[in-house]
Amino acid sequence: MNQQNSNPNDFKVVDLKNSTDFDFTPDMGCMYDSRPISGIRIPSGIAAGETVTLPYHVGHRLAVNLAKAVLTRQAPSVDAAGIPTGVPLWDPARLEGLKNSFLTDKYTEARPVAQTETDRLMERVEAYKKLVENVVGKDAVDAVDAGLTPAAAVESAPAPAAAPVAPAVAEVAPAVVPPVSEAPKAPESPAPNGITYQDKQEVIAALEALKIPHDKRKNKADLEKLLPNAATPPVA
Repeated sequence: MNQQNSNPNDFKVVDLKNSTDFDFTPDMGCMYDSRPISGIRIPSGIAAGETVTLPYHVGHRLAVNLAKAVLTRQAPSVDAAGIPTGVPLWDPARLEGLKNSFLTDKYTEARPVAQTETDRLMERVEAYKKLVENVVGKDAVDAVDAGLTPAAAVESAPAPAAAPVAPAVAEVAPAVVPPVSEAPKAPESPAPNGITYQDKQEVIAALEALKIPHDKRKNKADLEKLLPNAATPPVA
């Protein structure tokens, strides 16, 4: 068992809260082993006020870098005359205290059961066996175990059962209702002037063309009686 697996912090989980007023980005040190770390509020880095859940080692590395970013912003590197002060930007105790202020222990994950190299190899053997079963079917695998060649085993394996298909439901054409035939209209009787008018409006038009007084409220038949035996055709 190597040293890293024996570290008691390997399975701890922490929350890292960026409690500063600025976004913590990879160029400030928001990365682990040269790999950027991001939350969900900004594309790259951890936004101001954002909390992310991280493995212990990642969280502590980011917390140290965030603390250094804060102290670098706070401490002037030169005095009022522009001369370097020579004062360290931080001391170990202050850096450690600020780092811890960003972290909260969350929980410890269960340790995986220790395995020997043989155990890991046997797991891979079973994984490969399941892969073959999924590709050619278990019956073919059993046939190989019985002494057939892989090709013969695949040929001898029964075809996989087809998935049941629901019986097709015949589509029933909607009943066609024959249209109700309309009774033929009786031919219009000609007016006294020998002209057949299709409606009341044509009769009124003929009366107005002849300047015959009439009451438009009367029906078509009564209006036709006002027409003389000889009249001009109705105005279109």
